[in-house]
Amino acid sequence: MTVLVVDNLSPFTPDILNCLGQLDEPFFHRRFFEVADKDLTNCDKMILSGRRKYSKEINMVNSKIIRYCRHQNKSILGICYGAEIIALTFGGSINKMPTHIQGITEVSISDTNALTREKISILVYESHRYCIAKLPLNFIPLASSKYCQHEVFCSDNKRVYGTQFHPEKSGDDGLDLIKNFLKV
Repeated sequence: MTVLVVDNLSPFTPDILNCLGQLDEPFFHRRFFEVADKDLTNCDKMILSGRRKYSKEINMVNSKIIRYCRHQNKSILGICYGAEIIALTFGGSINKMPTHIQGITEVSISDTNALTREKISILVYESHRYCIAKLPLNFIPLASSKYCQHEVFCSDNKRVYGTQFHPEKSGDDGLDLIKNFLKV
């Protein structure tokens, strides 16, 4: 199995790569503007990083990747912005938050799922200005926090996942989440 990490110029992308290295998982990464069709076909799973700032080009490239994964039935994990663009691509919506949320937050798991297994809550690192307000049709909410109603969600086929937070910055709970995603 090989994982493609799509770097949307997030300062946390090296942390995603470090987590995959700790898990001894084969991976390669490309900045969003470097992703080629052969990269999409040469991987089994994909992780979309967060981003630093808004860009129409980042949105277009990520939406194309998300639609490709859904069509090819490949597993994909969207982190922060990656989760937001998944929601937007399939008809969901996001809202700007009153303030920038940053720091450790407790997330309550509402439904047993492949990413968090039997846990009822996890501690995660948040750093975002937007949150997913409405999930697309056929998507399932899995966890929430005092900041966001949709901290973790998945598609009805259990291949497309999103986390509003940054598992790559969330210690053991985050590393477990990424490890569990690799088993999906």
